[in-house]
Amino acid sequence: MGESFIQLKNLKTYFHTEEGTVPAVDDVSLSIKKGETLAIVGESGSGKSVTSLSLMRLIEPPGRIESGEILFEGHNLVDYSKKKMRAVRGNKIAMIFQEPLTSLNPVFTVGNQISESIIEHQNKSKKEAKQLVIEMLTKVGIPRPEKVFHSYPHALSGGMRQRVMIAMALSCNPELLIADEPTTALDVTIQAQILTLMKELIREFETSILLITHDLGVVAEMADRVIVMYGGQIVEETDVYTLFKHPKHPYTKGLLASTPKVHELKEELISISGTVPNPLDYPIGCRFADRCESVMETCRTVHPELKEIKPGHTVRCWLHE
Repeated sequence: MGESFIQLKNLKTYFHTEEGTVPAVDDVSLSIKKGETLAIVGESGSGKSVTSLSLMRLIEPPGRIESGEILFEGHNLVDYSKKKMRAVRGNKIAMIFQEPLTSLNPVFTVGNQISESIIEHQNKSKKEAKQLVIEMLTKVGIPRPEKVFHSYPHALSGGMRQRVMIAMALSCNPELLIADEPTTALDVTIQAQILTLMKELIREFETSILLITHDLGVVAEMADRVIVMYGGQIVEETDVYTLFKHPKHPYTKGLLASTPKVHELKEELISISGTVPNPLDYPIGCRFADRCESVMETCRTVHPELKEIKPGHTVRCWLHE
């Protein structure tokens, strides 16, 4: 894997509501290398999806990027106009959304929707675009691609729609593919097929991936490095092997302990006690303190910084000071 080609630096994305300000992404910094799969994990509301939408500049009011940088090819995407972002979005950075049925336009055919991106970004004719679409549909394992080209999204199964989304995302050969919960709405068999397909296509197109998920099984299967988020912040970052073998943050340990394992028979799963704090009123100390079994007095009064405990492994926790 090469050097980092995209970086988020101290990114803050807040939502300003009538009840108050929600720091959905609060001072997040990360980098992605060429050919790398970086996974972001965490429970609902941790800031995973808002991080990816911020990177794509798809945050709409009442949300906005308050500060920070999104560096891509030497340019800060935060400063880009809507027109300049359209040239990047779908072309150099593409996204597979969580639910393909709501992401695809129901009144246009599959072929029409994928062709639009190719014509827009690659200056192809309609005939050339159609040929490329059929090639992409074939590559993602869709049978009878000519028929699917003329089909509407509602006529396809969930697995087929997700394959269409992958074909659409990769149609312009992007440098970065953001996959937001790409297998959530699919059954286990189709999930495995989609993950295998994504790995094959990554190798073929040499595309980097930012994988957003809450499924640690998917992380083990796909990722090179992992970022764990909680309360809008990164609480741990390391390579995938270290995360599973030597997790350091109590939240990461809780996530791993609550994941069922095939070779272990348990009467009940371990769960993390308590609930996620209200984002309108985060505690002044560690945001995980009220749910942590190793909490200390310092944890409740002083907010921990993200610090490197060994090369390539950072943790936001007072236990490792």
